[in-house]
Amino acid sequence: MKARRSEIMQVAYDMLGQSGLEAVHARTVAQAVGINHATVHYYFPRRTDLLVGVAEHALNLLRADRAKFQEGLKSAEDKIEGELALAEAYSKPTSRFGKVLAGLTAAATSEPEVKDRINEIWREWTGELTPHLAKAKLRKSTPYRDADLLVGSLFGFIIASHLTDGAFNAQAKIDEVFTSMFG
Repeated sequence: MKARRSEIMQVAYDMLGQSGLEAVHARTVAQAVGINHATVHYYFPRRTDLLVGVAEHALNLLRADRAKFQEGLKSAEDKIEGELALAEAYSKPTSRFGKVLAGLTAAATSEPEVKDRINEIWREWTGELTPHLAKAKLRKSTPYRDADLLVGSLFGFIIASHLTDGAFNAQAKIDEVFTSMFG
């Protein structure tokens, strides 16, 4: 049973990342999985529940991706750089995470439960960065000592990159953040 729920969340995540928020409904997800839409409703009674499931899946992917990007890194400076590299990867046109983040953010404007999950992703990211920012030797002039400002900038860069189909150069902006932090 848990495998079916996970499969539905993965497919809904992929659909949101490929086709946008309006593509994600019980019927379209069921069709993509090859099951009856009643099965989707069994696990996710409302569309909001399905979107919350997608957000949970996104948070788990963030955790897994972070583990890969942080592997072997010891210093606070290296871990911050790993987080910037992760944001850069999410900004690439091939990343579904950025598109999912944008879609879930749009849904959060009218769905409090989705908003709660987006805030959970936010807290996870700021919570990870806060101790590293406190320990790292950062330039005194950088405003990015504040985890909320840093994560807000990274979220914005990721979403802007996807909204503009890559015309917004998130990599260059992330490089500017790095320079501001480390010189």
